[in-house]
Amino acid sequence: MSRGKGRKGTAKRPTKHPVVVVAGEDRNDRASLRILLEAVCPQMRGRIVEISDDVRLHKATGENLTSRIRTLARKVKARAQREKADVACVFIHEDFDRPDGAAWTAAHAKVEQELSKSLGTGHYVLAAAEMEAWLLLFPGALADTVTTWQIPERRVGRDTGRMADPKRILMTEVTGKGGRKYRESDAPEVVRNIVDNGHLSAPQGTNRSLDRFNEDARVCGEKHIGSGKG
Repeated sequence: MSRGKGRKGTAKRPTKHPVVVVAGEDRNDRASLRILLEAVCPQMRGRIVEISDDVRLHKATGENLTSRIRTLARKVKARAQREKADVACVFIHEDFDRPDGAAWTAAHAKVEQELSKSLGTGHYVLAAAEMEAWLLLFPGALADTVTTWQIPERRVGRDTGRMADPKRILMTEVTGKGGRKYRESDAPEVVRNIVDNGHLSAPQGTNRSLDRFNEDARVCGEKHIGSGKG
């Protein structure tokens, strides 16, 4: 077999398995999503690639939404081509920035329908109210990250998707006065502690956007990676 003229004398070998493409609002969200995907669906390890795209979908409507998703789809396909691979699944993250409710249901359905048209196996990860709400389900992981971080008792065991401002709760109520404040860049480390320290299977509360994400990850693993189909 001939070798390419890479830096070390060997060409990058084509990917043998379909890839999972992740997009999100920023690198912290994408990193968090990657950790969770690999935990829920171990078959994804080594197959996740990212695209950096300004995801703004849930407020878009009509042709504007269709156009944005078509652009996103082109970037997804281009990213897979760089890996010389088919696309197994796509996970597009965006914060809803509002509590869970009927509006979340409508927005999720609207965008997921358009994603399915352009990408087939596209999953819309619309975090309610934002990804920080997921972190509030795991008090132990927050304390593992910074020992002084503690979720107030009145916040434990709740539906965090219905909390109006989870990020503010983390920055003020959880970190407390004079303590090390939560930053958005802390999210991947908290998620890593959720996974590595055994918290993922025991959330203290509910959030249907996280439940939906977990189900979508399982479906992708079972139907599109486990089968070997793109």
